[in-house]
Amino acid sequence: MFGRGFKITTIRGVPVNVDSSWIWIAVLAVYTLWSRFDARFPELSAGGALAFGALCAFLFFGSVFLHEGAHAVTARLAGIEVQGITLVFFGGFTAARSESRGPWPAFWIAGLGPATSLALGGTFFLLANVAERTPITEAFAIVAAVNLFMAAFNVLPGLPLDGGRMLQSVVWGITRDQAKGTRVAARGGMVVGALVIAAAVREVVQQDLFGAVWLGLIGMFIFQGARASEQRIGLGSRLAAGTVADAMDPPPAAVPAGLSLSETLDRFLRGHEGEAFPVVENGRVIGMISFGSARELGGRDPLAPARDALIPLEQVLVARPEERLDEVTDRLGAEGTALVLHDGVLVGAITGTGVYRWAARSR
Repeated sequence: MFGRGFKITTIRGVPVNVDSSWIWIAVLAVYTLWSRFDARFPELSAGGALAFGALCAFLFFGSVFLHEGAHAVTARLAGIEVQGITLVFFGGFTAARSESRGPWPAFWIAGLGPATSLALGGTFFLLANVAERTPITEAFAIVAAVNLFMAAFNVLPGLPLDGGRMLQSVVWGITRDQAKGTRVAARGGMVVGALVIAAAVREVVQQDLFGAVWLGLIGMFIFQGARASEQRIGLGSRLAAGTVADAMDPPPAAVPAGLSLSETLDRFLRGHEGEAFPVVENGRVIGMISFGSARELGGRDPLAPARDALIPLEQVLVARPEERLDEVTDRLGAEGTALVLHDGVLVGAITGTGVYRWAARSR
C-alpha cells in the first residue's frame, strides 16, 4: 500500500523510517497552509506565508512522530522490543510485538498514542490563545486542531486504528480469546472505513473534491487494514511453527570480493539499480554492494575490488535458517529482504512476501 521509504535516523537503536508518500503529503500540506496564511494575513509576504506553512507542517509531522514515540516508549517500558517506527501518509505505525505480553500491556501501548496527541493538542490550544491572533498563534491553532482530530479519530473502535487495538485488547482480556478480539476489532475497522468512505461520497455530492479525496484515502486505508487484520487471524501461531529454512528462497547471485568495480557494475548492478548483492570472500559473506556504493568509488577507481565499496554486514538484514518465522517477520516487515546465513555462508534469502506466501500454503 505504501511506497518505498527511507531511514532518517536511529534513536536508541530504533530506526525511524519515512515512507516516500510523506514527500507528496508534505508538499501538499505546505501548499495548502501557504494559501491559508496568504489569504488570512495579507500583510505577510509570499515568502513569509510559505515559512509559516512550512512551520505548521513541521509541527504536525513532529506531533505524529511523538505520537508514535509514545507507543515505542510504552512498549519498551513493558519489556517489549521495538523494531522501528515508520511514518506514513496517514500518520505512522510502530513495529513492536505489543501482544507478546498479553492484552493489558497491549491496551496501554495503543492508548498512549492518542493520549499524547490529546496532550499536544491541548498544549498548542493554550499557546494559540495566549494573545491576539497573529500568524504564529494561527499556526499553533492549526496544529492544535490537527492533534485533537488525531486523538479523537485514532480512538475509533476499529483496526488498524489505536482504538481498534484497544478494543481488541479488551475483548481478548475478557474472553481470553485473542482471535475473537482481533475479529471484533477488525470488523469494527471495516465499519469505520465504510463510514469514512460514505462521508467521502457525501463530499463529492457537495462538490468538495479536496475533502472527498482525503476522506476516500483514509477510508480505504482503514477498511483495507481492517480486512488484512482479519485475514491474518491465526497467522502468528502458524509462523511460530515454521522456520526460516521452510520459507526461504534460493540464495541470490553473489559478487566475488576481488572482482573489480567496473566488472561488478557490468555483470551484476546495471539494470538492478534499486538492489544490493552479497559480497563473498573465502566462501563467507562479508557485506553487500549496491549500484550507488559501487558507482561512487568506481568513478574514482574502476579497478578497485568490490570489497572496497562494501555496505558493512552489520547494516544488512540477516537471518539464520533455524530462526522462527514469527521472530524474523518483525525485522522484515512487508517488503524487506534478509540474507540467510549459516556460519557466515550464504544459504538463501527470505522476504516478507515469501513468509506470508508460505503461511498461506500452510493453512
